[in-house]
Amino acid sequence: QSTSRVSSGHVDMAAARSGQEVAALEELGAKLSRMQLDVNNPLDERVDTIEIGEQFQGSESDLRRLKWIIEVRTLLLNGQQVTNEWIKRAVVMPGLEELHIYRAKLSDEGLQPLIDHPSLRTVGIYNTPIHDAALAPLVKLPLLSFVKLYGTQVSRDAADKFIADSGVTVDFRRGAFMGVGGQPIEGRCLITTVHRGSPADNAGIQPNDTIVRFGGAQVTSFNKLTELIAPREFGDEVEVEILRPVLDGQIPYQTMTVKVTLGGWEADTAMQ
Repeated sequence: QSTSRVSSGHVDMAAARSGQEVAALEELGAKLSRMQLDVNNPLDERVDTIEIGEQFQGSESDLRRLKWIIEVRTLLLNGQQVTNEWIKRAVVMPGLEELHIYRAKLSDEGLQPLIDHPSLRTVGIYNTPIHDAALAPLVKLPLLSFVKLYGTQVSRDAADKFIADSGVTVDFRRGAFMGVGGQPIEGRCLITTVHRGSPADNAGIQPNDTIVRFGGAQVTSFNKLTELIAPREFGDEVEVEILRPVLDGQIPYQTMTVKVTLGGWEADTAMQ
């Protein structure tokens, strides 16, 4: 019983220290996302994600606080102030399962501190100019199952080799963002959601539209649309042919062609 009380005391002290460090980072400008644990109790929640971005007023040394934070599983490092040294600070965060890096200033050695990380399951790198060699430290991560590469300088061949060597699923995209969501319906690309203010929204695409052609290529599923967007660059203009349901008329669908100027991924959207 004495041993049990001591162990419980250590857990309580660790949780208290963790909460203090989370609060200190928030005071310095870190952005916290919280998850509600009990729908019947709004106060029963925990911090799910910490974003340390351009609004962060602390210094690199303040990132040492991460090593005391035990309850947070996801970390987003956002902005040009993010360097190789920031990655070194991030990997000592206990229980870290998802690391997302957005518009960072990393060299190809920047991911080296992740090698053999015991708990990482997802790594996302967005609009960050790393190259093929940067993927090497990720190959042997024991729990890694998903890597997202959006808007990097990694080649398609290197991504394919990484998949073959590691068995990890890779979502590989050049960085262009259209802003639609769809359902996996065989033979049809039905749009179910359009992000407000996105390139698709600005072009007039609406939920319940069916995309049939993208830049001259036939679109037969939402996955096919994703494949066609993936190699595109930020700022590319693409003609998109859609079928729109007609509620009152002699025909069930109206055929329309719109021009979409593809945008870049925002951090929150890329993570989702």
